[in-house]
Amino acid sequence: MSKTWKFLLFLLFPFIILLSQSSTITVEGIGMSEDAAIESAKRSAVEIGIGTVLSSETIVKNSVLFSDNIFAKATGFVKTFTVKDKYQGPDGLWVVTIEAEVTEILDEILQDELAVQTLLNAMNRPKMIFFIKEVNLIDNTPTDFAETKLISMFYEKGFDVVDRQLISALKGDPDYTQAIAGDVTAAANIASQLGADIVVIGTAKISSGGAIKAGNFTMFSGQADVNGKIIRTDTGEILAIVPQARGKKPHISATTAGINAVNEATEILGKNIIRQLIRKWSTQQANAINIFLVVTNVDFMAYMNLTTYLKSQTIPGVRNAFDKGFNDGVAEFQILYEGKSQDLAMALMQYPSETVTLKIKGLSGNRISAEVTK
Repeated sequence: MSKTWKFLLFLLFPFIILLSQSSTITVEGIGMSEDAAIESAKRSAVEIGIGTVLSSETIVKNSVLFSDNIFAKATGFVKTFTVKDKYQGPDGLWVVTIEAEVTEILDEILQDELAVQTLLNAMNRPKMIFFIKEVNLIDNTPTDFAETKLISMFYEKGFDVVDRQLISALKGDPDYTQAIAGDVTAAANIASQLGADIVVIGTAKISSGGAIKAGNFTMFSGQADVNGKIIRTDTGEILAIVPQARGKKPHISATTAGINAVNEATEILGKNIIRQLIRKWSTQQANAINIFLVVTNVDFMAYMNLTTYLKSQTIPGVRNAFDKGFNDGVAEFQILYEGKSQDLAMALMQYPSETVTLKIKGLSGNRISAEVTK
């Protein structure tokens, strides 16, 4: 039996043992590396532990499966897991048995520090950088209340954040000026310099709603509007977006009212973004992720052969592949893959094309760089 068929059999018929009625599940995973096998087991644990919604083109005739074009969408997340057994078979594939605790409630993940840290570790602990352009119409002075609040919120949740002093050192640089103005490319360039994987870009406006009479006192209404989006620097993928969050607070000091209002708006923004990230990443852990493959030294025939190869379903874990363009010897592909970019890079080497020889040149988050060798 081929490695590919064994892998597909495992995906379709996971060996599961449910322990009583709890969410603790023992499950087996198969992969080309120990980490890949663990990820496979975690996906199966989620699918079995809380159920899946299957949308497929599966055709069954006389109990025989003819098409395995199955897509599973799970709503849970492996909160904790323990490796119970592991071994590497004679065919090179790893088999790992884990005991996993699965949760399906997003709020539970958000409130559980261990669950968030487990998820961040699974995503290779992406480092974040913030660019928030703030306009303070009350004091007409440069302020950074929104950015400070966001950094504090993400830091408290356990996210890795780039030191602000490193960012401040780049003030005056053209990329910095453009990034703070909302230029994604410029922000990505700075993020790359500082080793950040994710950039947060947004704006904040602080204004006054005017004076409010409260008995013998005069109160001032502080108002704030903030927005933000999170982008992967290596692929340009938008991970989360909040078009608007508003805050409104009264105070006897117009300045303090504005600060309180922007902190309120930013807290709404931050919670919304973190919630979107947790949902997106936990779903990716249960299903497949988009990995971008960029190949250089490609001629037209190599491009056509690569397209056929990637779409042929010969690489274990590849659900689908899309050619994104071919220009000046560079071909780009978007691959829906059940695993991490490291696992896909290894699979490309272990299951090579018969017509095109690839050499892996680099890995960065969800991006693989390769070249065609002649």
